[in-house]
Amino acid sequence: MSTLLSEEDLNDFISPALACTKPTVINKEPVNVNDKGEYEVSKEPTELEKVSITLSDCLACSGCITSSEEIMLSRQSYSVFLNDWKKLNDLPADKEDNETVNNKKKILCVSIAPQCRISLADNYDMSIEEFDLCFMNFIKNYFQGKYVVGTQMGRNLTISRTNDKLIALKKEGKLDERPMLSAICPGFVIYTEKTKPNLVPLLLNVKSPQQITGSLLMDSLAEDEQMYHLTLMPCFDKKLEASRPDGENEVHCVITPKEFVSMLEELEVDFNSYRIQDENLFYEMSPEGWDPRIHWSSNSGSSSGGYAYQYILEMQNLNPGTKILEIPGKNSNVVEYRLIDPNDINRGTIASSAELSGFRNIQNMVRNLDRKSIKNNGAKRKIQVLRKRNTSTQMQKLSLSNNSNAINKPLVADPYKTDYIEVNASPGGCINGGGLINNEQSTVRKRALAQELSDKYSKSFNLVDPIKMGRMLDETSKSGSRPYEYEFHAVEQDQEKDLVTVGNTW
Repeated sequence: MSTLLSEEDLNDFISPALACTKPTVINKEPVNVNDKGEYEVSKEPTELEKVSITLSDCLACSGCITSSEEIMLSRQSYSVFLNDWKKLNDLPADKEDNETVNNKKKILCVSIAPQCRISLADNYDMSIEEFDLCFMNFIKNYFQGKYVVGTQMGRNLTISRTNDKLIALKKEGKLDERPMLSAICPGFVIYTEKTKPNLVPLLLNVKSPQQITGSLLMDSLAEDEQMYHLTLMPCFDKKLEASRPDGENEVHCVITPKEFVSMLEELEVDFNSYRIQDENLFYEMSPEGWDPRIHWSSNSGSSSGGYAYQYILEMQNLNPGTKILEIPGKNSNVVEYRLIDPNDINRGTIASSAELSGFRNIQNMVRNLDRKSIKNNGAKRKIQVLRKRNTSTQMQKLSLSNNSNAINKPLVADPYKTDYIEVNASPGGCINGGGLINNEQSTVRKRALAQELSDKYSKSFNLVDPIKMGRMLDETSKSGSRPYEYEFHAVEQDQEKDLVTVGNTW
């Protein structure tokens, strides 16, 4: 591992297999035979060429879960961005339409996730607003960037589209068997596609804020402009998401806060020298029609996006008089949101969702969902009745008042029986992503800093209603005609493989 990507930092990674399974292509020398039919031995066989593995190879094979640092950095690093930036105005034109493309002005657009803003603001000892202004000023003056945006507009659409799909599935009774799983964490998605094909149909195929933000930026360009989109994300797996074929041209390069700091050191730039107090910069660096009070904001829920909580919140709005119970799991990386009617215990659980993070919890979830595979409607009906009966029993143990959700006997979260699970490979979610800055040496201090950043996250941003904002955006922009969906495919397991051991390169 390099000094930038250490094994300990990659807590949002799922360990790969011991060997890479990309087939080795062997170019054999033609065999020479003389007039007597004898083989001529003229020279030793040529040495096999070193196998070259690209991001596309990694995403297409079934041997590993995520890629090595060499594969990621070959296309997704700050060095690649710096090279691209230097030749931004000299990009090759489209052969089919040279004149049009040559006349287009290539512009730099930069987006940044809220977790990265928290991490970098803490690193530079700034408030969120001070950092945002400093960051915009730096991108504008050093890289001549045109737009710098937060990712909340993309997240608004992700949440509203997610809720639309979940509510439709709920009405059809399709959430009674097994819960749908979020596809926001690319590490979990790749793990599922490559090793758990039976769970691929459970992945909710709504794109992440990273990709939707890129699409929205493209829609905001003038006809004579062409975009290069750089985004700052909290974990390294987001690099792989940007390389998916169904996200082409939405994001060109992904870097993390750690890489951003390393880039400034290499460029010998003093970030603090770009401090500025001109709040007009928020509007100047926003595309036309983008309200900075929205795209620089956040929403209620977890520091990973709040998808599970926002689903329950909308279900509560659809069921007046109900209450949301927040039920802790067996460890701090599991929580369930359960919607109940305190005035009618016979209704049971009206809706439920869960947040689940960390690979150990993911392994438990996968085993449980495998066991819950339902093969006939009879079994389905029995489970529905059982769930309702259990919920009614639990309701009798609750002492609810108009002002609180007091619980006489603590309940334990059961995420596998919910409608929807917000899954993150990184323990603690995106606020603990491996790309965020955490220079503490001990595990205890690392966790303490992650918790500190999580606390700051919940207090640092203005909150918007993502469901309302997302649907308004669909009604008033081009986004309403775009599906914003992934195409998930279980990777076929090839039994005949030429294994290339990678050993210490992982």
